Amino acid sequence: MHILVLATEYPPHAAGIGNVACSVVQQLERMGHRCTVGSPSGRDIRLGSHDLIKRTGILGMLHFWLQVSRHLNDDGYDAVWIHHPLFLEKMPFGNAVFTMHTTYHGEYANRVGSPILWPYKKLSSIIERICLRKLKAPSPFTVVDPSICHELGGVGIQRDLIRCIPNGVDSDIYKPDSKKAEIRARFGLPEEDKIILSLGRLTPQKRPELLIDLYSHIEKRSGNVTLAIAGTGELLESVKGRARSRGLERVFFLGYIPEADKPGLYACADYYIMTSQYEGQPLSLLEAMASGLPCIVSDIPNLRVVRDACCGITISLEDLNRDSEVIISYLQGDTFPDSVRAREYVLQHCDWRLIAERYLKMFEQAAHGRSG
Repeated sequence: MHILVLATEYPPHAAGIGNVACSVVQQLERMGHRCTVGSPSGRDIRLGSHDLIKRTGILGMLHFWLQVSRHLNDDGYDAVWIHHPLFLEKMPFGNAVFTMHTTYHGEYANRVGSPILWPYKKLSSIIERICLRKLKAPSPFTVVDPSICHELGGVGIQRDLIRCIPNGVDSDIYKPDSKKAEIRARFGLPEEDKIILSLGRLTPQKRPELLIDLYSHIEKRSGNVTLAIAGTGELLESVKGRARSRGLERVFFLGYIPEADKPGLYACADYYIMTSQYEGQPLSLLEAMASGLPCIVSDIPNLRVVRDACCGITISLEDLNRDSEVIISYLQGDTFPDSVRAREYVLQHCDWRLIAERYLKMFEQAAHGRSG
């Protein structure tokens, strides 16, 4: 098959959407299929502006999809894979599969970020609803988490058009490693402590300042637990300042971690933590699970994979004193079975090879629908 892949981001300028698209493309090409990628970063067709999207958000995305609608069509492609479409004009593809990773509707409904941004989120959700309702039916949608299926229903997408295909992970790259001491030395982490790792962009929806507040309760009660925070983002300096103001001595800020170093960082940690208010399905969580890390996550629907896999605990983050007691009790118990279940779940459900095969079936159906 020849598949056109369209996304507002793609490596080297990529976060979740771009990394998912790239990972599936790599698997499809290994299977012998041909993929042409269009995005503000290329790979094959460059449209829109990465800088404009970074500066203006949804306005930059609308500009990208406007260029797509004016310069591309489905001639020569068996199927077109479209990530988070925002077509204000007529959508030019009759053989499309749409994938939604999150929605502005969900972000606004969950009041993600500062109240100052809520009017922007509301406007974005209105624009998103208008664009999604303009799409040519009955093109199928895929979502990375069942909660997003509910969000799409809220903006008027037919439920019978939506399929859930989770994100994935390369389990050959992300896996346990017995050389923990050696890897910890490379990152400057204490050899003997229990390491709780947080990896991702420091943005309001991930609530990193709340993570610091939570950990401050843990450090006071447990002297051998270190929090390692990897990543950059708009809240980095604020989070560092919060850690200093709390007088925390066992918080390590590791900064940006290159992709090649991530497997080792996961493998040298003992636990993974997320305090997010809203997510799609975070790749970092699946990478941690593939690495055999028991997980501590906020009790939100989008992180229910931890419950499904029975590989950790969920916390409400409504009473940090109580939550810290739950975490300390968990750290003191036998979490090795959770480690085993975390990796087994990924191998059975979330390896990129399995995920790519599921997408391929969707593309084959889209191609057959047009030819039929």
